[in-house]
Amino acid sequence: MKKKMKRGQAVLSAWTLIAAMGLTPVLSVSYPNGIATVYAKEAVNEAVEEAGTAPMASPSEARREKEKDSAEGEMAQAGITQTDQKADQDTGTSDLEDKTEAKAEEEETEAGTEEIKTKESEAGAAEVIIDKDELIPATPSNATPSNAMFYKGALNIWGGMEMSDHFDGEGTEEEPYEINSDKDLKLLAYHVANEEVDGYEGYYFALTRDISLSDTASWLPIGYFTEAGDSEPKPFKGNFNGQGYRVYNLKISDTTQDYAGLFGSVHGAVIENLTVDGQVNAHSKAALLVGETNDSTISNCSSRGQVRGVGVIGGIVGEAYDSVILECTNTAGVLGGTDTDGVNEAYAGGICGSAQSSFMSDCTSDTTDSYSALYSEGYVGGIAGNIYETEIYNTYVEGKVGSTSADYIGGLVGRMRSGQVKNGRFAGTIGASTSSTLKTAGLFVGYIEGGNIDLGDDLAYLYTDSEDKYSLNPFGNKLTPQIRLEHHIGAYYSNQRDFSLYQMGSFIKQTNRYFYEELETGVLEIGKENIHHYAPSKTGDPIRGYLITIPAVDHGTLSVLESQNNFAKEINWANPGAVAKGAKVLVYTSPLNETESEPPVYYELVPDSLSWTTDDFDKEEIIHTNGAETSFTMPEGNITLSAKYRAMTNGVILDKTELTFEIEQIRSGSRWNPQIGWKVTDPQKLTATVIPDTAANKNIIWNVKDTDGSSTDVIHVTENGEVSVNQSAKWIQELIQAGVTNQELYPSKKITTEGTNYASVTVTTEAGQKRSSAFVTVNFKITDDTVVPVSDVKLDQSELAFEIVRTLEGDRLDPTERYSVTPSKRLYETITPEYADNKNVKWSVGDADMLRIDSEGIVSAKENAKWILDLIRAEEERNKEHPYAKKEASGTRSNYVTVTTEDGGKQSVCAVNLSFRTDDQTIAHVASVALDKSELKFSIEKVMTGSRANPSVSYQVTDAQQLTAFVMPEEAENKEVSWNSVNEAVVSVSGNGLVTVLPEAAWIKALEKADADNLARDKYYVSTAAGTMETSIQVLTLDGQKSAECKVVVAFKTTDQTQRPSSGSSGGSSSGGGGGSSRSVIGSAMSPNFDSAGTWIQDSTGWWYQNKDGSYPAACWQLITYNGTSEWYHFDEKGYMQTGWFTDTDGNRYYLHAVSDGTRGRMYTGWNLIDGVWYYFNPTSDGTKGALFMNRQTDTG
Repeated sequence: MKKKMKRGQAVLSAWTLIAAMGLTPVLSVSYPNGIATVYAKEAVNEAVEEAGTAPMASPSEARREKEKDSAEGEMAQAGITQTDQKADQDTGTSDLEDKTEAKAEEEETEAGTEEIKTKESEAGAAEVIIDKDELIPATPSNATPSNAMFYKGALNIWGGMEMSDHFDGEGTEEEPYEINSDKDLKLLAYHVANEEVDGYEGYYFALTRDISLSDTASWLPIGYFTEAGDSEPKPFKGNFNGQGYRVYNLKISDTTQDYAGLFGSVHGAVIENLTVDGQVNAHSKAALLVGETNDSTISNCSSRGQVRGVGVIGGIVGEAYDSVILECTNTAGVLGGTDTDGVNEAYAGGICGSAQSSFMSDCTSDTTDSYSALYSEGYVGGIAGNIYETEIYNTYVEGKVGSTSADYIGGLVGRMRSGQVKNGRFAGTIGASTSSTLKTAGLFVGYIEGGNIDLGDDLAYLYTDSEDKYSLNPFGNKLTPQIRLEHHIGAYYSNQRDFSLYQMGSFIKQTNRYFYEELETGVLEIGKENIHHYAPSKTGDPIRGYLITIPAVDHGTLSVLESQNNFAKEINWANPGAVAKGAKVLVYTSPLNETESEPPVYYELVPDSLSWTTDDFDKEEIIHTNGAETSFTMPEGNITLSAKYRAMTNGVILDKTELTFEIEQIRSGSRWNPQIGWKVTDPQKLTATVIPDTAANKNIIWNVKDTDGSSTDVIHVTENGEVSVNQSAKWIQELIQAGVTNQELYPSKKITTEGTNYASVTVTTEAGQKRSSAFVTVNFKITDDTVVPVSDVKLDQSELAFEIVRTLEGDRLDPTERYSVTPSKRLYETITPEYADNKNVKWSVGDADMLRIDSEGIVSAKENAKWILDLIRAEEERNKEHPYAKKEASGTRSNYVTVTTEDGGKQSVCAVNLSFRTDDQTIAHVASVALDKSELKFSIEKVMTGSRANPSVSYQVTDAQQLTAFVMPEEAENKEVSWNSVNEAVVSVSGNGLVTVLPEAAWIKALEKADADNLARDKYYVSTAAGTMETSIQVLTLDGQKSAECKVVVAFKTTDQTQRPSSGSSGGSSSGGGGGSSRSVIGSAMSPNFDSAGTWIQDSTGWWYQNKDGSYPAACWQLITYNGTSEWYHFDEKGYMQTGWFTDTDGNRYYLHAVSDGTRGRMYTGWNLIDGVWYYFNPTSDGTKGALFMNRQTDTG
């Protein structure tokens, strides 16, 4: 099928058929700008239906003018007018060009119409002659871009889309269809979806420029559904070469869409050399490049932007089956969720969401920028979210992988059911998983399903950029304890030259090879032809290389070495390796002579036999050996070297073909003034043999050259073939100077300079100029055993402060004690220089009784330090006689902490200020309560006067008496009391202790009633009613329920002063009214006396005192001297000495010593402990000496 047409050609041919079929356009066409028109069938008669496959091809240019009028007539019948033919703004063509082209197309249409009529009338055959020499079957795809029988239902997806009307090019590999615009891409998508040419299987497309898909509409992928509701998309099956260009501004914004990407579904396709940049927000099977790929190859493609979905999503490919993905790079964010309908798993991968029976190699995912991210709520992997029977090799991941909502996270693969993952590097971070379901996370594989995956065979040569990352298991839920050195699981260092391997929880640094060699060994063990090899850069880190294969050579050796690369290693048949493209490669050949045979046989290289050939045999080059050096430039491809040797008839040979010298500079002592020592390989002897032995001139010349043929001062050879190495060579001195200079910039680092130089020793015969060479390897290294001494030490703080608080709670006499101390503080030392070798320090404190410090510099104060206990004891001593005084012990002390370096004894000191205080939260509880009086007496006298028959009555009642309660101790915090009358029918007491007798009490009324009854029986009866009632008043403290009681005696009597009635009197009269009552106060006052050297006398009642004049003190105080000590005593009304508690007439309470110890009866002053309670009595002679302090402040506070 020929697709190369001029613009408008296919459309006009389609119009011709449309007019014949009676179709009406539902989407207008802008002609001749290349915008196609889509039609729906309105009415088609049977004849047209039968001819539905009639061709829509254009005839030759020669017939256009002839059929112009006929074509115009057909167009008019079809309803196509010039109004429909708008100018194409994109083509930039002039009006003249448009008219010229339109005219030509009209001619073509006319010819096409006539052709159709002719063929239909003659045979109804579905064939049309496209040009003079070509007949093709007529198919609907000949009418680009429309299938004339396009259904209305398809308009839901494809209606309204502006697209090109044809492709430039032939669709062959040599002349592919050209994709020049976004309309070309839309045309391709439309054709594939509508099965115009079966997915373009076998056809080739090429992108010719960067293309923007800047339409506001959501992109319909290449390889998508024909109609809305279709169960399967129509896949793209062709070959698409991006040629290094990009498609950008891709936008898909349908969150229900599957098969989302620039390509939706591809089958048997090849997509290469393409970059896609855009935003894809779909459902599942979504990626920027391909939603789903089957049996296809994706190579050298890149994705940028962002992909969102809830099912299977990836940066390059959403889901892959039986496909190959090579050399692809993703920098797009891949943001996955969970399939809300629960039908599908959620997989997200930087390259591919999920892969089955597929192959991936040399792919990179980098989501380190702030825009990109890689996560899903299911399985997440830096390369693939899920793999089954899939091989993944030579991959690299950088950036964060996973998030807190993921179930399974792997640095390279989220979930691995089967397959192989080898030669992978993970330089990113793992997002922690905190979802509630069972999940794991691994540095390389998040979750291994099943038991058919083995270390070595399936998982090997996997590395992170830090040993610290192994705090996370390498393989999530399995295999970690089984890792051994032979599995090559480890970490590479920041210089990317050195690395270590993991085994049984520890790392073993590998010193016998560089990291690029480790990676290349992994590639060689994988053994696949289409994966990249590794070579060293000039600084030793791994870069892309191309394999050099050297087969075994008969009768000689063949090896190569990259020139001027200190990290390159020799490559030979036993040690294959790779070299970077463009590098200069030195070739070394050496014969294997048979010196033991008789006669000896010597071999030489066959001229022009040394060559290389690319593995695809596209290139071959002979390596010439007649110059100063033998070398070639490494091509961009894997190559095989070959050489042939033959028996030599004349020449010269050497007994050794290789020499190796080791030079080591050893630096020791102080880094600032090191001692220098050397270790150098002794000179080595080469022996040359001239062939044949019968040669007349056996003179030979020795010389040395660098590997590039220039002179060298690294080695020296004498005239008799003794080779020695020069430790003063410029190359060595430059390495030393570079190491020293670097150490001056970074003095913390030891010099680790290493280098290798290569040279050759050549012997040349004087006659015939025959040569033989020995390859010389000189290894140089610096062993830096210097140490950096400590010059100073500083502490991060110059002063610390600690507070110790002693808190007292509970009863003041029996408190609960606890201590709180400022939390420990850490001091950090700074060693100068910070890279000093010995940073060990010792910590000490000035007074270990006050402070403690551990080996980490953590300082804490001791709460039971002696200085604190001393303060407490001193306060206790001061308050010995003041037990209820609040505790206020406090004080401060100073101390210090010293740090001392082990190296040099450098010191730094931090002052420590300690403060102690007492927080007394105790309560002074009530110990006792006392009343100022022990007994109250009340009298009630009923006085009757006047006529006995009708007397006047009055009462004389003792006034209310005040009781005062004394709550002990004075410091008690709750002194509240309650008052209670034991017999409220006799006396009552107020809330403040005022006691009132009740003259109307029932017991008095009973006595009066008895009198009245007697008087009723005997009118001459004289009232004598009297009686006494005893009760008490109680006081009770709210704190502690302490109580005291005062006895109350109430005496009632009747004084009858009435007149006896005269005899014979009949009746009587009374004068005055009824009786009344009155009250009187009874009290007394007593003054103290002074002793006058009297005598103590004791009788059966107690002690009394007789003054010198014979009198006896009574109801008074008396100051009496006994045994040289004067004390106050009190005597009662009868003259007896009183002891214990005593209240005077002024209400003052005193205590008189009650113990028979020679001072019984003396008055207490100051603090005294009585019945387990402390009391304070006035010690001052102010008229109330000895009186109990109540509601007053003592002289001590």
